[in-house]
Amino acid sequence: MHRIFRPVAVPALVLAAQTSLLAASAASESPEVALNRGLAELLSKAEGRDNKDPVELAKRVRPTLEKFFNFESLTQKAMGAGWREFSPDQKTKSVRLFSEMIIRSYTTRFDPSSRVDIQFAKASDLAPGKKEVPATARYQGKAVSVAYRVETSAGGWLVYDVIVEGVSLAGNYRAQFESIRQKGGPEAVIRSMEQKLN
Repeated sequence: MHRIFRPVAVPALVLAAQTSLLAASAASESPEVALNRGLAELLSKAEGRDNKDPVELAKRVRPTLEKFFNFESLTQKAMGAGWREFSPDQKTKSVRLFSEMIIRSYTTRFDPSSRVDIQFAKASDLAPGKKEVPATARYQGKAVSVAYRVETSAGGWLVYDVIVEGVSLAGNYRAQFESIRQKGGPEAVIRSMEQKLN
């Protein structure tokens, strides 16, 4: 079942896990190494802070995420075939809104004082320039299977989708976004995201 505007299972875990690509610095670096270095960088900004407000946390981690997370690719996958109907301005706005929605969804459920442990396995090839990195994420006594789909860019490896317990982050939203678009076009999709964030 698709669940619009709701993160998939164990959201706090996934925030730490999905955003751990952050420190990829070169295309020659393996995605596993990038994931490990990135996780350390992200958690250094998120863990152990007195202020646990999710909106403040989202603001604190977003600049780092924007450098290394391919939100445009993720948004396009979430919108599906209807993405081609979006104007350039609508696409820009949709990327900003959807990325904010995803970040807030996970930071709302993330406790900076709790330890996150991610164990990455060896990456497998999906296509030229694209790999999948399986991992086990542990948080507050729960273990979740996660797979990161990454692609190369000028700056290194960027995540373009996250699979949690077999469910794609982008795919989890696609059917609902498509239903909204068919009824009201791209502007209806944008309004639905704005309403969620207000």
